[in-house]
Formats: sequence, structure tokens, C-alpha cells
Amino acid sequence: MEEVIRKVWESLKFGETVLIEHDSTTSPALGLYHVVRWAREMNYSVLIDDVLDTLYMYKVHLEMSGVDATLFDEIKVIKEGGTLNVGHVIERIGVNEAAIRRSNYERVFEPLLSKGEGRIINPVLGIEKLFFLAGSKREVLTTISAILSYTGDERRIALYFVNVDLIKKNAPYILPLLEEIATTVIRVTRENKSFKFSVVKAVNHEIEGIEVKA
Repeated sequence: MEEVIRKVWESLKFGETVLIEHDSTTSPALGLYHVVRWAREMNYSVLIDDVLDTLYMYKVHLEMSGVDATLFDEIKVIKEGGTLNVGHVIERIGVNEAAIRRSNYERVFEPLLSKGEGRIINPVLGIEKLFFLAGSKREVLTTISAILSYTGDERRIALYFVNVDLIKKNAPYILPLLEEIATTVIRVTRENKSFKFSVVKAVNHEIEGIEVKA
């Protein structure tokens, strides 16, 4: 399974916005671990967007399952809300009204992209919580627009780990909007004691339709 998943990561193109969908009982923490490990092996820079302490939750899940999660300790992190620090936190952004949050995020993120540190792998954790806090459809669309604005930027690959249960119960229309703008959509589902990793959409047709179980 790990070889197939690695093939998927290696087939992604810089500029992509990747959606990794999971439900509330399927932890994506191991998937994040593999992404970060692969990125480091490729000598890519890694920057994690951590919304409301989601990275802390992922790290705890990994440690309790026996995985050495110390590779997260030195990774650059932009925290959006939350108080539990993991990694090298370079900036904190308040969970404000969407337009203000977008402006603050661009102020931090753009200089990092422009520093010439090499191409960036940018996992985004907990984005569904921002949609849960949105006060209106206008705020939702502002957040969607912010995601779209970086799609096609060949300085980075963004991977959004999304709990679809929270989105479906809060505002079901959000998920189709995210899937529409994503260049690649991956679903991780549980089947009894196994997990299924499925590429249901991809701009690289070589990986579209790939399914693997473990």
C-alpha cells in the first residue's frame, strides 16, 4: 500500500490543490506522516497550516499508535487559532471574520513562497472547522476563494485533510464546492478493519481511479 500511495504523491504536480477526505472515525494522521516523510526525502520544504490544534491531535494519535512523530518537531507551522503548539510555529493568525483571516494569511504566506526556499509541500489541517465557524455563506465563499487563489501556483502543492462528516452535517453544499476546485480528490474510508485509499479525481489521469486497501 505504501508504494502505491508514494506513487500518488510523486504524480502530483506543483500548483495542485489536493483534497484528502476522511470521516470522523478514520484518522488521517498516518497519511500526513507519510506525506511529510516523503517531502523531506525529496528535499522539499514543508509548511503546515494548523487550524485549531488539529496538528496536536494528529501527533497524539500517531504517538499512541506507536509511531515516532518527532519528524514534526522542526517543521514550520502557521497556527490559525488554538493554543497547543507542535512544530516550529512561525506565525499565529486569529480565527477572525473570513476576509480579515484571508488578508492576514496572505501577509504571512506570500513571503514564504517568495523566499526561494524551494518548492513547498503545504498540508492544511482542520479547514472544516473554519467552515463550521463561518457566520454566513459569504464567509464560506471567501474561504473557498482563498483556496482557489493559490491553485495553479507552481511554488507549492497544498493538501487539505478534510473531515467530511463535519462538513456534511454543518453545510453539505461546501463539499461539492471544494471538490470542484480541487485538482485531485482522494478518499480514505474504513471497510471493517481495513482502510481504502481511492483517487476519485485527478488532473494526472495516470493515477485517477487508483484504489488500494490495507
